[in-house]
Amino acid sequence: MRSTPLPARAGGSGGPIELPSSRPLRLEHGNIGSQLIDWPLEHVVKCLVFYHPDDPAALRAEQDALLLEVWQACNKSGHELLLEVILPENGPDKDERHYHTMLEHFYQLGIKPDWWKLPPLSSASWQQITALIEREDPWSRGILILGLDAPSDKLRAGFAEAAAHPMIKGFAVGRTIFGQPSRRWMQGELSDEALIEEVKRNYLTLIGYWREARR
Repeated sequence: MRSTPLPARAGGSGGPIELPSSRPLRLEHGNIGSQLIDWPLEHVVKCLVFYHPDDPAALRAEQDALLLEVWQACNKSGHELLLEVILPENGPDKDERHYHTMLEHFYQLGIKPDWWKLPPLSSASWQQITALIEREDPWSRGILILGLDAPSDKLRAGFAEAAAHPMIKGFAVGRTIFGQPSRRWMQGELSDEALIEEVKRNYLTLIGYWREARR
């Protein structure tokens, strides 16, 4: 079990291991230990799980077992693990307090990812989650905010809620930046050059919102 901070790794990148949209969680290329043999150590392992604390016991147990397997494999290989946790997209219960409950549950299982990736939450929720992480894993790298294809103004508000919490290190979003431009490009409404410019502009806008919140 990791008990000391990992050394900084300059120039690292990462990649997903989950089968997209799988629930229960499935790995895209089979056994995690076999996958990591060929991964450079500077590559971060990203695993997304759709989870709810009120899921049926059998579903929770199945997902817990695979997440624990992923964590143990990363711990053994030396790869950093980024665990992305999202409430099920089609579920009616989106109470953000569930995120604290889920993270606490994972820590009780012994799962201590180097990074957490979570959706925008209220400042009160961030305070509770930060306290939990600091208590359970003092060597955690921190939290990244995910986007869920949210409009940029919603992310701006989310960044403001996160601003007072140094455990939150930044954001890692995709569709908010390239989703709409990509759709327009595929429909022939944008040239290659215009696509690049729109994606660039969207990304710089979010960077500006993040810096604005952290002033």
